[in-house]
Amino acid sequence: MKNKDLLEFSKIISGVFSNKEQALNNPKNFAHIQIHIRPLFFKTYKCFAFYSEQRYQHDIWNPYRQSINKLTHKKETFTLSNHKIENKERFTGGALDISLLENISKYKLHKKSGCSMHFRETTPGNFSGIIESGCKCYIQFGKDKTYVKSEVKVNQNSLISYDSGYQIETDKKIWGSDFGPLIFKKIENFDWFIDENWE
Repeated sequence: MKNKDLLEFSKIISGVFSNKEQALNNPKNFAHIQIHIRPLFFKTYKCFAFYSEQRYQHDIWNPYRQSINKLTHKKETFTLSNHKIENKERFTGGALDISLLENISKYKLHKKSGCSMHFRETTPGNFSGIIESGCKCYIQFGKDKTYVKSEVKVNQNSLISYDSGYQIETDKKIWGSDFGPLIFKKIENFDWFIDENWE
């Protein structure tokens, strides 16, 4: 039997999340986005791992973020590390069709230093996560190299995310919502997959 806490947190963090309601209610300030966090076969990486895609709903075959996330648990903290995929274009759409991910373990992963998220349970079934300290998670945004601040709240039904990027030299905010966090509802879960392939 694998770590029960890891399995239960994996069921919460994985799934298909959509902010459709938020986007419809406030289309001027919020685009319609889907986040797919799909658990991978345990045998693929010999650990708890996920393939994630984030994409605008009007452009589903052109995700703006793709990564592999590996999950570990120590004391009261769940750590979700972030890894870039070599030749990630080969796996575009893997969130919708898992067969596209069959050969994903053959490609190199590059861990993104400074970009791990640390989650702790705040009340039963509710988790709060922040990016690791140090302001060392970098994203290129146009001509600017920015560092990322990220906060996430997640439970079995929803994910609330606030990401923003800041210019390294000036700490000036370069990207991210000026109208509050993105509010996603879980529209599909992958509990069955975890129970069948991770136990």
